[in-house]
Amino acid sequence: MAVFAEYAVNNINTFAHIPDEMSDAEATLVVTAGTAMYGLHVMGGVIAGEGVAIIGPGPIGLMGVGVAKALGAQPVILTGTRDGRLEMGKKLGADAVVNVGREDPVEAVQHLTQGKGVQYVLECSGAPNALNEAARMVNRGGRICLAAFPAEPVPVDLAYLVRNNIYVFGIRGEGKSATHRAAALMAQKCFDAKLIHTHTFPLAKVPTAIHYARDRIEDAIKVVVQIRQT
Repeated sequence: MAVFAEYAVNNINTFAHIPDEMSDAEATLVVTAGTAMYGLHVMGGVIAGEGVAIIGPGPIGLMGVGVAKALGAQPVILTGTRDGRLEMGKKLGADAVVNVGREDPVEAVQHLTQGKGVQYVLECSGAPNALNEAARMVNRGGRICLAAFPAEPVPVDLAYLVRNNIYVFGIRGEGKSATHRAAALMAQKCFDAKLIHTHTFPLAKVPTAIHYARDRIEDAIKVVVQIRQT
């Protein structure tokens, strides 16, 4: 739970236990990892040995890489436009990364999977054509989860989805105990979530923190507001 206050009231069912050895800054990433976990859950959950493509190396996409690898996915392919974030994806476990500014992402995924495609796509970019591209990354009967969406309505090739028996899911936030499971993976150090924590600001600089996060100043990924000074 992220709030700009020293104290807040919430239902106990929404809380996840954080071990003493996990820092507060790292704990702020549990919900982000939980969103990625939720996306993989709604697509089937059992992804060990299956190919997963993740579109968009933002906070949820990068955590999606870590969670997918922790659950045994093979290969995990991350696509995006920023080389620095793609390199971070490699550190989180991506088997391959694709810069869509230099390569066609669909062709790259098909090449990396020897023409088979992947079973799952976690779409985290919100790009206008992302769903159509995702549909051509998955194999017949594949599954796509949309964790982001375009600002405006976009055309979608429904005929292709139907002809190829492709399932499409949408999520907002996290559910189905996904946050608790993500917290367990992080506590077991299955992936280093701290890699995406790029900036920290004191409570007095909340407007600056929001500016950094919203406008990606200094390529900010996950910005943390620290209530108490240590």
